[in-house]
Amino acid sequence: MRVRYASLLLFLLAPLALSACESTQSESARLEAEGANLVKTKTIDVGAANRKIDVLDKTVITDQYGSVVVVRLENKSDQGLADAPIAVNVKDKAGKSVYKNNAAGVETGLIQVPVIKPKDEVYWVNDQVLATGKPASVDVKVGEAPKQLPDELPQIDVSEPQIKVDPTSGIEAKGTASNKSDIEQTDLVLYAIATKNGKVVAAGRGLIPKLKVGGKPETFHIFFIGNPTGAEVTVIAPPVTLE
Repeated sequence: MRVRYASLLLFLLAPLALSACESTQSESARLEAEGANLVKTKTIDVGAANRKIDVLDKTVITDQYGSVVVVRLENKSDQGLADAPIAVNVKDKAGKSVYKNNAAGVETGLIQVPVIKPKDEVYWVNDQVLATGKPASVDVKVGEAPKQLPDELPQIDVSEPQIKVDPTSGIEAKGTASNKSDIEQTDLVLYAIATKNGKVVAAGRGLIPKLKVGGKPETFHIFFIGNPTGAEVTVIAPPVTLE
């Protein structure tokens, strides 16, 4: 009885095993096709230049900790913009490109400007400039924004930053941010910009993984590239989740 039962069980399970095998093969084929498409998508194109946005200033700074690009933008229109794509092309003294932020898979915050209010100016920072040569200049292009800003933006309050020196990582801006809105913020990126005599001399980015509603402060740490000593330091936290 045990032998017959086992044989019958194997007979019944055989179609299921075959079906599972076929399903696995189909899934593998699908993933392989998706992977092939990802390999083909090697670069990102921001498309046509956004005529509503002016690039007021662009700076590239390099020190022993790396290189950073700082861009100051102005929205000339009466329409708020969200997630405007931005392309940077960092060049050496000879004009040869040593870094572009257009590789597929780049962090969203390094290829988009999250918020630009109407008739307003905003800073954008990229501190992940993995240059193949010594940066000397940067070209900037902003594309058409896919989204408009809602009537009300989530309010993120940022404390006055404290400037401290870390013996390993250099100078940092430390402070807190709190969410005064009812929209939780995930992977909130903060920018620190240090200016002296109207010139950007240092900058960096920090991250708060989750900033919950209710106004409870969360601590941020932003390490500078460049020297902010004696400069005016501003920390901003544009919201990333708008609705």
